[in-house]
Amino acid sequence: MITKTEILKYLENKNIKIFFSGIGGISMSAIAAALIQKNYTVGGSDIKEKSETQQLEKMGAQVFIPQKAENLDGYDLFVYTARITEDNPEMIRARELGIPVIKRAQMLAALMEGYKKTIGVTGTHGKSTVSAMISEIFIQAKTDPTFFIGAVYPPAGSAYRIGKEDFFILESDEAYDSFLNFFPDIAVLTNIEMDHPDYFKDLRAMINSYKKYFSGTKECAVINADDPNSLSAAADFGKKIFIYAIYSSAGIKAENIVYTPHGTAGFDIYAFGSLYACVKLNVLGEYNVYNALAAAAAAYACGIPGEAVTRGLGIFKGAARRFEFKGEFNNVKIYEDYAHHPTELRKTLEAAGRITAGKIWCVIQPHTYSRTSALETELCAVIAERQASGNINIILTDIFSATEPNTYNIYSEDIALKTGCGFISNFGEIAGYLKTRCSSGDIVLLMGAGDVNEITELLLFEQ
Repeated sequence: MITKTEILKYLENKNIKIFFSGIGGISMSAIAAALIQKNYTVGGSDIKEKSETQQLEKMGAQVFIPQKAENLDGYDLFVYTARITEDNPEMIRARELGIPVIKRAQMLAALMEGYKKTIGVTGTHGKSTVSAMISEIFIQAKTDPTFFIGAVYPPAGSAYRIGKEDFFILESDEAYDSFLNFFPDIAVLTNIEMDHPDYFKDLRAMINSYKKYFSGTKECAVINADDPNSLSAAADFGKKIFIYAIYSSAGIKAENIVYTPHGTAGFDIYAFGSLYACVKLNVLGEYNVYNALAAAAAAYACGIPGEAVTRGLGIFKGAARRFEFKGEFNNVKIYEDYAHHPTELRKTLEAAGRITAGKIWCVIQPHTYSRTSALETELCAVIAERQASGNINIILTDIFSATEPNTYNIYSEDIALKTGCGFISNFGEIAGYLKTRCSSGDIVLLMGAGDVNEITELLLFEQ
């Protein structure tokens, strides 16, 4: 396997041409854009055109749709995502040409090199939001940070920012053990819950991977004391730990929490008994109090003053597709959320209930056959529970495959029958259904990590 030293050696030559297979992914597109900004020649491919591929083309990248072997002709490096398999035509061609084959995470790890302090944020839920919160805090502290996160951060207009070489903030994705390519100075862990069943056989396997991640952490860890799985993962960590919590005993605590009628929270953050920051969030739910605490604890560990935490969290309005307001039709507000794990669906729907007296029309696009199959019981429980609340109408659409074959014989139609919710496959039909049934004051919530957000445009712009 290619080493980081070898990748850095290749990158010394600014004349190389770098190809990204799956260039439209949020992380891949950010890395590609950053390399373009560093004056490298970049190209790549994807299975369909996206806003990310369009933006890269505007920046000068050569983008191919779809993926084909001949796309690689003339390129010197091949970067791929975890979902690109050995039988992919571009992977086969890269092997035939003998050009270096580099994982996405390996290239990102190479970009981390040379920064004075690196912060890696991981966990099953909330890592994009926490990474964005930390980034905003550090911006407010005038440290000019560099960041790479797993969602577009609207104030930056992208999922990355190239700043000075003092702080590098990174979303460390646990899927397929990608995060084991990173060795941050500070590891921030939000929580651990069973996920990615196509890779991890059970929760214990996941926790063991987090233990490995901590073993490569250089300086300290930031851990959620209210999450037993996180505590278990950090049990053998021999370096300094900053513990944060709402309910448990911890060095970093949220106190005096008060929720507004709209579900946002105001609270004080105490660090080891002293008032560190006074926070008023613009994002909903208790889960964002936890996210804010994780970000504040990371800032504290880096010596960032509490005033910057107060300012950063106070102006933070969320990352893209994290309960993001997108517009409205007929006085019906539309929100997009990336939630695709049953726990995330439940918490987001609970938060949504606080912002409207009208009905909530929720479209859920389950994500991958493996996850939907492994977590079907939990998913059905959430749908049935929320449907029973009275003011939530749930519509399931087809499972988003993410190129995964349906070897599990699982379908959204069957889940809809089990739970009593609706099922509509076609996005255009979903938009038409919502337009005829939503009333003034209702909200539409589009949930999933796939392309369910395409319904937004149909609602706002299609007549």
